[in-house]
Order: sequence, then structure tokens, then C-alpha cells
Amino acid sequence: MPRVVIKLPRISVETKYIEPVLIDVDKFVAHEEIVPGRLRDLVEKIRREGVVDMPIIAAPIPGTDKYLIVDGHHRWAAVKELGYRKIPAIIVDYFDPSIRLETWYPAFRGRIEDFLEEARKSSLRVEECPPHNSVEELADSGRYAFIVVGKGNTCYVIPGGVDEQKKVSKILSKLNIEDKIILYYYGVRREALEDLEKGEIDYLLLRKPPTKQEVIQLVKQGKVYSPKTTRHILPYKPAFTNTPLEKLK
Repeated sequence: MPRVVIKLPRISVETKYIEPVLIDVDKFVAHEEIVPGRLRDLVEKIRREGVVDMPIIAAPIPGTDKYLIVDGHHRWAAVKELGYRKIPAIIVDYFDPSIRLETWYPAFRGRIEDFLEEARKSSLRVEECPPHNSVEELADSGRYAFIVVGKGNTCYVIPGGVDEQKKVSKILSKLNIEDKIILYYYGVRREALEDLEKGEIDYLLLRKPPTKQEVIQLVKQGKVYSPKTTRHILPYKPAFTNTPLEKLK
């Protein structure tokens, strides 16, 4: 069976209850693609339980009357699919320094040859790494969609940006569904590199995290990132509010 392992950062934050506000679902704008399987599961869960367990986190998009979904894309999409007009939300200031933006780092256990074959089929350029001081330096340069590092001093660069990252995301998902790889997502680059060194993963894909300005610019262009591109870190964890569906009509 396909496996996806989410490696959460080894940190803890306080849980904080904040009374959500109910806002029209059409006022929100996604910045990441929706994963159909995850959406289907969440629709079934919400329908079965009769509540939206947690509010989404959103922020005003400057110069518009819309809100950026910071966290909760699939909850929002599920509520829309179920036909409800409103969704519980916590509104934050996106540019508050206490809200940090990082990225998720994909990794996998499996054969690099399978990945490279799919990359060629998808017309991705995959090149050997140029001379560099560190793979982190390459990743932070912003010139590449991903840096692929792994066993046997493997180091490849995939030139490009958001569109190339989407192709890579689809390749990893396909290989995972076909049981050719076990797919991982790391929230902290240092922890991913440590696991690579210990042999707990075979290959790691590094990239430069987007900035908040880049996220806003992207959604204003009507575009989205691939799933698990952004990782927004709040100074607290929202508590469950269990908003009944009848309130969302």
C-alpha cells in the first residue's frame, strides 16, 4: 500500500481558543492545489460528524476583498463541495512577524532511476550539480525548482520554478501510488538532512522556501503552488471549535 510519511518538526506550541468568524466560502483564495483523495476523505468525515472541527486560518489579500487561505485548504474545499455557504475562519495579519513561512521538503525511499525516468517523460531538465560549497547553498540560490541529493554522492539540479515543482510533485505522487517509493515530507531541512545522513531516507529534494510576497503575487495572478509547498508556522495551535454544519447554511 502506498505510504506517505509526514515528519513534523520536533517543536511544541500552545493551543489557543479563538472564536472563529463565519465568512462566505467564495471570499477565500487558495494558494496550493487540492489533493483529490484527501478532499474525498475530508468530505466524508465532515458529513459523518456534522461539524467542521477546526477553523481555517486566513489573511486579507492587500488591494482586494478576498482572503488568502493560510491553513485549511482541504477543509475549505470540503465545505464548498458539501454545498455550504460559510466556513469558520480565524483572520490574521499575514505579514505579522510572528507568522513564519517555511516549506516542506519531499524525500523518498526507492530507486533514483525510477524518478529520473519519470522526469524525462515529463520533459523536466535534470542536470548534475554545478560546483558548489553546499547543497543548501544551491537550494537557497533560488535558481532551481529542486536540488536532489542522496545515496552515493548523488546530486542533481532541476532548473525552473513553480511549474517544474508541480511536475515533480506529480511524479512523486505517481511513484508512491505505484508502490515504487515511500514518500516523506519534512518540515525542517536540518532534520531531513540528518535522516539522509543516517540512511533513513534514500533521496531528499531541497528548495528555497517562497516568501510571503511571492505567495501574494502568485494568488493575484490566479495561480497556485503544488501541495505541501508552504508551511505556515503560527505562534499557537488553534483549538477545536466543532462548528455545527447547520450554522454554515
